Amino acid sequence: MNVLVTHPGRQHSHQAAVALERAGMLAGYWAGVPAVAEQAARAPALLRRRFRRYAPVPLDPRRVRWFPWTPALRRTGDALLPPGGAARVDFLACRLFDRWVAARLPRAGVDAVIACEISALATFRAARARGIATILDAPSLHHEAQDRLHGTTDPAALHRRITRIKDLEIACADHVLTVSELARETYLEAGVPAAKVHAVSLGADLELFAPEREPPAAGHDGFLFLFAGACLKRKGFDLLLEAFDRVAAAAPQARLRIVGPRGDCADLLEHRARGGIDVAGAVDQRQLARELQQADCLVLPSRNDSYGMVVAEALASGLPVVVSDMVGAKELIAPEVNGWVVPAGDAAALAERMSWCVRHPAAVRGMREQCRRSAAGATWPGYHRRLAELMRRLVPQGAAA
Repeated sequence: MNVLVTHPGRQHSHQAAVALERAGMLAGYWAGVPAVAEQAARAPALLRRRFRRYAPVPLDPRRVRWFPWTPALRRTGDALLPPGGAARVDFLACRLFDRWVAARLPRAGVDAVIACEISALATFRAARARGIATILDAPSLHHEAQDRLHGTTDPAALHRRITRIKDLEIACADHVLTVSELARETYLEAGVPAAKVHAVSLGADLELFAPEREPPAAGHDGFLFLFAGACLKRKGFDLLLEAFDRVAAAAPQARLRIVGPRGDCADLLEHRARGGIDVAGAVDQRQLARELQQADCLVLPSRNDSYGMVVAEALASGLPVVVSDMVGAKELIAPEVNGWVVPAGDAAALAERMSWCVRHPAAVRGMREQCRRSAAGATWPGYHRRLAELMRRLVPQGAAA
């Protein structure tokens, strides 16, 4: 079995490539981000800083290809255009990558191809013409669920084009891979046959994300909540600020640290008093691990998060979490044991749970060992095994179809 993995960026696609290489199934890994050191060294100066946060992937360089035009276009759009224009450039970059893969697919000698949404349509059409199995990497909820939960900030015409492409990709796919049961359910609700949609939950690096040898002492400098992610409405950032205002009004010792890039809600921080709030900006993985070690509780109140990698990373670090019921990684949460699940979109319920945490710091910090244990199954080696086993079952069916 020879499987090609493609992605216009990276996300978790490199982990899929590693899984297949270790199982002896990888035909190639083609991406928009350099995967091996030799590629990164050849990157234009404009892109080198952006690529620093991507670690090299342990793959055979002979199986790796890099398409630099996709990140170059994205970088240009982000730097020179307003959000609507940047979104259009991002869409065109994904479509260009898709056509680049499709043009080279006939010579790849593969049995199956895994391609990411918005960059899979041309690839899948070329694959189906040659009897190659088509597997859609769907890192998000189904677009109908996303629109229902929080809408879009993209221009209307562009949004229609994107959803049209996504629907055509689903129709062309023999199988769809989601990252959680929550995400899988949204595809079933949209009418995609259950036998076609498969959930393969992601993992965390338990060596990088680990508790401090000496946990923070009870009563240390107040109670510290951590939000790690982009400041997006989709991630419930506006709800978090509203909830924290309520918490801090009654408990001045509560603090909130925000780690991650700017997003569509970032302006909410600039037009309010920042009492008890500390903004750190984007960090790399090692810095994130330190942030998780130093906090008392992670908060992720997303309106839509197909998985929420930081939840697994927090648990691996021994950090209890508060998540909404629209976070896919909620399947890792045992309420009152390693965290809590609150209703999505409910700032009052979020504030109530956060206030309880501030009033009971010893109980929260006492969950650290259970948190670490609950992350034992959410590892990248576990993901590698699950994906390889699934591919062994799926590819013969897809190829026959």
